[in-house]
Amino acid sequence: MRKTFTESPTCIHRLKSKTANTNEVLIITSYDYYLQKVDFALLLKCYQEVILIPHSADDVYLLNDTVNPLLDKYEKIHLVTNPIYDSKYSVIYELVIRRNKSIKITTVYDFCETKLKKVYIPDNVEESNPNVNALLNFGRRVRYPKKIIDVTISVALFLFSLPLWILSYLRIKMESPGPVFYFQERVGMSNKSFACIKFRSMSLDAEINGASFSKKKDSRIFSYGSFMRTSRIDELPQIINIFRRDISLIGPRPERPVFTETFDETIPYYNIRHNVKPGITGYAQVMYPYGAGVRDARHKLMYDLYYIKNWSIQLELKIIFLTILVILGRKGL
Repeated sequence: MRKTFTESPTCIHRLKSKTANTNEVLIITSYDYYLQKVDFALLLKCYQEVILIPHSADDVYLLNDTVNPLLDKYEKIHLVTNPIYDSKYSVIYELVIRRNKSIKITTVYDFCETKLKKVYIPDNVEESNPNVNALLNFGRRVRYPKKIIDVTISVALFLFSLPLWILSYLRIKMESPGPVFYFQERVGMSNKSFACIKFRSMSLDAEINGASFSKKKDSRIFSYGSFMRTSRIDELPQIINIFRRDISLIGPRPERPVFTETFDETIPYYNIRHNVKPGITGYAQVMYPYGAGVRDARHKLMYDLYYIKNWSIQLELKIIFLTILVILGRKGL
């Protein structure tokens, strides 16, 4: 797919597709932060052009002088807006109706969930998403098939990976004397803490100065530890956590208490992810690149909430398949 990116003097962003077989344009107002590269790649398969309109002190000039001329090029207009605080949609609607053209108006909440397969998380803690229920969780219809998948795949994975357990034990002992396994406190379902078990990939004094996020080219990681992280071998002992019923195979990744306390205060709906069991891998892990901090946690939560809200066996198997591709591509940290 070939695409171009242009920016007008009024800071309207335009992305054009050379492959989309349609005469439809997508206009997104108040697009703030929730779009990323994978989203644009998906949208440019469906629309001839994507126009992003930022916040502006002079919407009349911005829309009439910049957006208005573009509307003549397309027969169909799909407008995405946040109705809570954005009024541009009414101006654009009038511009389109004057031309007797087709227009579809979608809220950002519905757009994210239906088109981008994630749940919109407001950037402002005072804003809410009417599509999100704070009591969102898994019922029996979900828990039983997930349990069957967890047990079946975990037993098979343990037997298949047993040689890697032996190899890892020997290599860790050779490169970094000390315990082979690393036990770290994580927050699980219902905000209950548990000991997450991993192969140790860092030196024993890695957190002598306090807890911090891991990062690429981390000096605290020894050689084989780096290989374990990129291949996800260090995650294998979490199979024991599955047998202990601490976690599931698929689910939101469990975070450390020191980080969840911050995220709960700064990210709307963050605590909902604790309504279900965390997982060794998850939808956010296969859809969003590695990142650390509040911004990345918010992006990941969009995928985690979509997974909880729209769970299906097909989605579960899709995540397992994508996880295998991630491991084979060595895209882990």
